[in-house]
Amino acid sequence: MCMSVHDALEAWQAGEITAARAIALTGAAGLLHLYGLAEECGVEIRTEPTPEERAAADFATAAVRRAEAREPHAA
Repeated sequence: MCMSVHDALEAWQAGEITAARAIALTGAAGLLHLYGLAEECGVEIRTEPTPEERAAADFATAAVRRAEAREPHAA
């Protein structure tokens, strides 16, 4: 798939592609550069997670809590 930089940034902010994919498509040096490109291209930065990102975060949080509950904490 051939995307312009702007298209890749829009897709990234819409949650359609990952930041890693957007970096590869845009040639950005990293995540901070990707945000800079979005700013330069007038792409609105999403401030809320997508439903998929929220579900992944909730799953990871629950897994960490279960692991912590199984292990005694050092004082």
